[in-house]
Amino acid sequence: MGLFTVGRPKPEYEQTFNSATVHSSAPPELISEDEALKIPAVRASVELIADSISTLPIYLYQDATNNDITKIEDDDRVNKLNHDANRFDTAQTIKKKVVKDYLLHGKAFIFKKEGALYYLEAKNMREEKYTEDSIVPSRIEYEYIGLNESVRIDVENLIIIDSGSNGILSDGGTILQNASKQIEYSTSLLHNSAVPVGMVKAASRLTQTAIDRLKASFEKIYSGTKNAGRTMILEEGMDYKPLSLKPDELQLTEASKQTISEVARLFNIPESLINSDANKYASLEQNTVQFLQNTLLPIITQIESAFDKYLLDDFEKQLGYYFRFDTSEIIRTTEKEKIETVAKGLKEGLFSFNEARAKLDLPKEDKDFRLLGIGHVVVYDDGQMVFLNLGQDSSEKQEVEESNE
Repeated sequence: MGLFTVGRPKPEYEQTFNSATVHSSAPPELISEDEALKIPAVRASVELIADSISTLPIYLYQDATNNDITKIEDDDRVNKLNHDANRFDTAQTIKKKVVKDYLLHGKAFIFKKEGALYYLEAKNMREEKYTEDSIVPSRIEYEYIGLNESVRIDVENLIIIDSGSNGILSDGGTILQNASKQIEYSTSLLHNSAVPVGMVKAASRLTQTAIDRLKASFEKIYSGTKNAGRTMILEEGMDYKPLSLKPDELQLTEASKQTISEVARLFNIPESLINSDANKYASLEQNTVQFLQNTLLPIITQIESAFDKYLLDDFEKQLGYYFRFDTSEIIRTTEKEKIETVAKGLKEGLFSFNEARAKLDLPKEDKDFRLLGIGHVVVYDDGQMVFLNLGQDSSEKQEVEESNE
């Protein structure tokens, strides 16, 4: 996204580098962001992915050495990532813009300032790398084209989410250019052509004046989409022969379908999500699962890794802290399916009674318990167990055993 530089003037504390400047090998973006988003399939794909991820809550967890995972409550960073990112923007707005830049430009940037998070446009960010051996970067500088001037930003104040690619605008630029030209051609054809499109023949030779008058009258009455379908009235001795310029015969419809398919492949999304005619799966749930696994999870994982890297300090990383999105909201089931799933999880002992109620948005009971196997054993938080088949609890069983001794 910028220069790979050796030998730029440096502060005194830095070492001296070789005097050479090497331009980045990253290819240029072949189409602008604004032009790309005018393509309906591109805008639909970006909105679908960005909206899906931006609405997901993200939480902070700790995975201890004994695999005891704890959800960290009341952390200010979690509040910034889920609610108010700063005084002006909500966290959802920030996440949506970040995902858009990630897709289109290959990188996204968030600026950390005084505990708040601010979105920085990737197209306005310039990156410069410095090296001592022309192999490994010794430091990276970022320059942001701000509202009034360009500003140098310390990498310590940035959250950088890198896709590992050059972005759709570069890697898929040729496809997007063709799609844009196709839309321009279709629009121009509909705007400039006369409807019905055809040829006017005269029985005798017309003068230039008559031709000009006929042409002007014809374009005024019949040209343009607003005049489509008007009945044509010809003067004596003239004949009209329609020409076949239907969208199907011009292959506009087929070209449009092909464009949608190519854009869907660029964004790695099921085509059926932006084109109902391409549904390959029997249910919406199967489509959603494919969308989650193949499209969203790689992006979500990159964002989580960036938050772990730039929002956690070394001590927290050693303690096993990590950020995770809650993706359960993506696959929403019917109320019946949800109750059946929760009931099965409770029966199999996957979660407690209160955890099951929480999944159904129901209030907690005063005393929580978990079901175990062998005819079900109820285990309470305080350690008390009730053996349903035996009709006694653990304290009664212990008393019986002690009396037998």
